Amino acid sequence: MEPIRVLQVCGEPFAGGGQESYLMNMYRHVDRTRVQFDFYTPFENRDVRMQREIESLGGHVWATGFPFGEDNREYFRRGLSAFLPEHPYPIVHIHSGSVYALATGAKLARQSGVSRVAVHSHCGGFDNLRYRVARLWTRQTLLTYPTHYFACSHLAARWKFPPSVIRSGNYTVLKNAVDTSRLRYDPALRQATRLQLGLADKPTVGHVGRFALQKNHRFLIEVFHALSEWEPEAQLVLAGEGELVEEVLAQVDRLGLEERVHYLGVRQDVPALMNAFDVLLLPSFFEGLPVVGVEAQATGLPVVTSTGVTRELPIEDLSTYLPLTDTAMQWARVVQRALATPRRDTAAEMVACGYDVHAAARVMQEQYEEMM
Repeated sequence: MEPIRVLQVCGEPFAGGGQESYLMNMYRHVDRTRVQFDFYTPFENRDVRMQREIESLGGHVWATGFPFGEDNREYFRRGLSAFLPEHPYPIVHIHSGSVYALATGAKLARQSGVSRVAVHSHCGGFDNLRYRVARLWTRQTLLTYPTHYFACSHLAARWKFPPSVIRSGNYTVLKNAVDTSRLRYDPALRQATRLQLGLADKPTVGHVGRFALQKNHRFLIEVFHALSEWEPEAQLVLAGEGELVEEVLAQVDRLGLEERVHYLGVRQDVPALMNAFDVLLLPSFFEGLPVVGVEAQATGLPVVTSTGVTRELPIEDLSTYLPLTDTAMQWARVVQRALATPRRDTAAEMVACGYDVHAAARVMQEQYEEMM
């Protein structure tokens, strides 16, 4: 019997971000004799390594190649409306931080003849007039066209789905789980990676994420600047890419931090980085449930994050939530305390709370099989 072929539609470019990390974690661990994934974005594919891995596992990668910027909504609509009629799938699963993309994608898929369409909320957002208008404008579309609703957390579901979906509980949380056999505390890997990065035994703050407004890098640099007043040996490691890289690095230079901030670009060695850090700093304006936070805690790494992140990170004593109304100095004091957190092997804890990828992939696979 042929496996169920699922089209994973992403509303952003393929660039090593959290959604792609989540999907690849699931794809590596589903039973691919029963379920197969293909991947589509109307935007660019900037992750050749991911494409090679997908193809080696039997999947396909499609990217229309539109630039990601001011015309995202129009490009998303144009790309998907041209692609879907030429590529029929029994299930289309749409991933995006944009409520417009979820609604429009579901409508286009159903109009193209797809009978099973899942929308997947991966984050919260800014509670402003634009969001409220978009939420109101897309409400009926999101009630009419999707057949299934998925979210990485209850907060992410509340942020994107119509109130009646939330009240009825007609959605499923698919946890942003990780491979605990690959992501776990490893003292030897920690030592080797710190040596490679030139960190020695210096206190090290880390951040892995796209350089975009949501991630709040400006405040992150301010917090590290305050921390450096009390911890003169402290280092900051930044991994990722995005439209704000140059702006953030210019801020680093203005504050005289260039000798203490290590910009690594996109990295594929997340387990090594998480082991090398002493604390993960995530002052995001909003998230659903950040994969990077789960990856951190799988290695016993404490996470200091904002209250814009749902309080659903898996390990409570490794999670500290602060409001963005607190000053950079207040945040820095908390980060300083977190630097002293002793590391431990949390693999058993991750499995116990459902954040091991093998269990999460089975849940996703069962969802697809139940759709058919």
